[in-house]
Amino acid sequence: TTTTTWKYRNQFDIHTEVHYPNTIEDAGSTILDKLNLFNNKKENKAQQKPNVLLVHGFGCSTTCWRATIATLVKNGYPVHAIDLLGQGKSAKPGRSQDIQYSIPLWADVVDSYVQDNIPQRQQSNDGKDLVLVGNSLGSLVALTAATGDHCNSSSINPVRISNRVKGICMFNCGVGLNSRGIAREPTLDFATKFLINALYDVLVFFIFNNRPLLTYALNNIVTRDLLRQTLQSLYICNPDRVDDELVESFFLPAQDDGSVEALSQIYCNDPGKTPFDLHAEYGDSTLKDVPIHLVWGNADAVAPLEGGVGQFYKQLADGEDDESDCLVSMKILDGGHIPFDDNFVESNDELVAWLNELMVR
Repeated sequence: TTTTTWKYRNQFDIHTEVHYPNTIEDAGSTILDKLNLFNNKKENKAQQKPNVLLVHGFGCSTTCWRATIATLVKNGYPVHAIDLLGQGKSAKPGRSQDIQYSIPLWADVVDSYVQDNIPQRQQSNDGKDLVLVGNSLGSLVALTAATGDHCNSSSINPVRISNRVKGICMFNCGVGLNSRGIAREPTLDFATKFLINALYDVLVFFIFNNRPLLTYALNNIVTRDLLRQTLQSLYICNPDRVDDELVESFFLPAQDDGSVEALSQIYCNDPGKTPFDLHAEYGDSTLKDVPIHLVWGNADAVAPLEGGVGQFYKQLADGEDDESDCLVSMKILDGGHIPFDDNFVESNDELVAWLNELMVR
């Protein structure tokens, strides 16, 4: 395991972890040493297995992937995990440093990280050597990075990684940067959308854009005990998994400088494009030949399967959308919003089974 800090835009610290199968743990001292051996040593049976990049959800960090990382490495996959800008152990800059939090910003973090840290394998026949795995909001970030939608003329690294993405696995998927994205679900009528936006405007005015109130809440209301109780309500199968390590991974980042503005921006900024938007725009191009696998907890209260995004992907997986050619599959299992750390055995075995199937496509 290599834990290091990578500079996004050569300025902002991003916490990263790289985990390798045991066969190359002793190769060199740097990330690139290990990656070059893994990518080029032809007698290594695991050489053809793609790099897996894990993208966490809102408020989470690499800690949430602990069981997933162990399972992937055991099965021979090299694993990268990062804390998104403004989250976890990563830096939390704000508007004074020209940072406005958005899904495209985080997709650019993912894109830039891959370009800087995961050399493309020369021996790969199709050039597709990367699998993106996300949870909730992180799934939408992964989807955006795969489409290249975040790229524009002002990008630091304009070269897209979309041509390297072999597949995307989503442990559920968010509708946008924040809950205002719900109002953009195509199945809702005008009155419902208007009501959602109106209620959200009230929350933004009185709470989310109220920095003193948010500061007080993070310092005095969001305690370790409250976080433990909240997380246990999300862990349906194994609430005992909510241990001190997990609680600290949520609590400590909230005390960092910049956490209040990051939180406020995430709640107040434009929610951005929804999964519906991205599939409509890229379903016949960038996403057309990209396998997408959904793993969804049947008791997910944050992103319920019965919600707009869950039903959208279920219909795609069931082949009910005749206009889409994307390769979507779905597994529904027992669990809540973080099934890979809750029902971790079944969830991560499902991920590995899909990855192994992806290898022979």
